[in-house]
Amino acid sequence: MNVNKHFFPNWSIALIYLLSVMLVNTVEAGCYDKKSPGMDWSGCKKTNKMLDDENFSGSKFDNANLMMSNLDNSNFTDASLVKADLTRASFNQSNFSGADLTKAVGYRTKFNGAIFSKTRMTKSEFSRASFEGAEFSNIDWSRSELGRASFQNARLTDVSFEYSNISRAIFNDARLTGVTFSGAYTFLTRFEDVDLRMTSELSQAQIDIACGNEKTQLPQGLAKPANWLCLE
Repeated sequence: MNVNKHFFPNWSIALIYLLSVMLVNTVEAGCYDKKSPGMDWSGCKKTNKMLDDENFSGSKFDNANLMMSNLDNSNFTDASLVKADLTRASFNQSNFSGADLTKAVGYRTKFNGAIFSKTRMTKSEFSRASFEGAEFSNIDWSRSELGRASFQNARLTDVSFEYSNISRAIFNDARLTGVTFSGAYTFLTRFEDVDLRMTSELSQAQIDIACGNEKTQLPQGLAKPANWLCLE
């Protein structure tokens, strides 16, 4: 009896394909779960959605795509958004206390008036994002990309920007207490009208390449440049 030598390999390939389809369908099924605390939308695509005023506490959005969605006034307490894509989405007035945004991406994302307390934000990328009027406390924001982000009128308490890029970021009228700038890149960072006396690990070299004005107040031992950058 002749046995087709390709018979078993073909069945193996078919079985692998069937299992992969079943796995994908199982994952996608979770993406249609009803919005509720503790749900799992990991890896789901939720772009251009109206998801404001929702309770997502304890939920998972790891590797999810939330681009351009509206999630204003929502509760993300203890939620996980690891590696989530939040590009151009809106989270104004939302609560991220205890949430995990490690390696999350949020280009031009809006977080105006949002609350961040004990939120994990290391190695995240929020270039040109808006955090105006937001409140931060006990945040590790080290090794992150925050170029041109706006923290205008925000309140930052015990926040670490260690080795983060905050070049051209705007801190005008922000209140900074216990903020650490060790190794942060401050090229053209806007410190106009900012009291920096309660910050730490801020060097003269960082001040020399930053922007300020007559109302900028520096920690003891640092001096204002003869000519601040950015002054017209």
